[in-house]
Amino acid sequence: MMGLNPVTHSSSASASVVAAVLLAFGCATPPQLGKDEGRVAVVWQNEGRSSSVAPAAPVSAEKDTERGLLAELREEERKGAEDLALAGTLYRLAIVRRQQGEFAEAGRLYQRALEIRERQQGPNHPDVALILNNLAALEAARGNYDAAQFLLERALAIRQTALGDDHVLTAESLNNLALLHAAQGDAAAAEPLYRRALSILEKTGTTRADELARVLDNYAALLHETGRDADAEALEARARVLRAAGGRQRAPQR
Repeated sequence: MMGLNPVTHSSSASASVVAAVLLAFGCATPPQLGKDEGRVAVVWQNEGRSSSVAPAAPVSAEKDTERGLLAELREEERKGAEDLALAGTLYRLAIVRRQQGEFAEAGRLYQRALEIRERQQGPNHPDVALILNNLAALEAARGNYDAAQFLLERALAIRQTALGDDHVLTAESLNNLALLHAAQGDAAAAEPLYRRALSILEKTGTTRADELARVLDNYAALLHETGRDADAEALEARARVLRAAGGRQRAPQR
């Protein structure tokens, strides 16, 4: 994920922080966090696919996207079909509304998309898990941690059943649930989840280096918060090595 201003897992801004990191994935306009004492908390699970946060889009591009989505929504609703095309439009518009800070409207749109996908694809489809993650982030933004935890645990269970215990998306859910626990100061619950996520990603070799580096940073932040600075710094060093290697691999050929 793109850089965030330093925050701690246990700061008074925990609700906005955990919501931001859970929602940040694939956003055209990434969230801005205020500064606080501590270190960066990052995540890669987001509103789209497993990747880093996209660069901020110009305002005109965001408006064009919004207008296009609203036009799509009107057309889909005119047809009267509660199908996956409508669910996709609702989902993308929810992302825009979330970026605009309209959390209540974003939640309504996500919920509609979720209900359609549950009917069309079944309640245990991986696409359902993705929407559950985003709804959890909205609940976290409101400080409703119990509701957020329920949604994240359901998303994790879906991915474990549908994709397997060692799937990368299962690791993403483990990481997100760990972040939620860490935001509440529950290191005992967060730490084994980070360890499980790392175990999955370490099996992928270099193919998931960016994701592995992000979980290392998340786990390191927790270790710093619990006074294990030496262990945290070792994880941060590993993350830096992974990022440096990834940067060299992505460098343009001359």
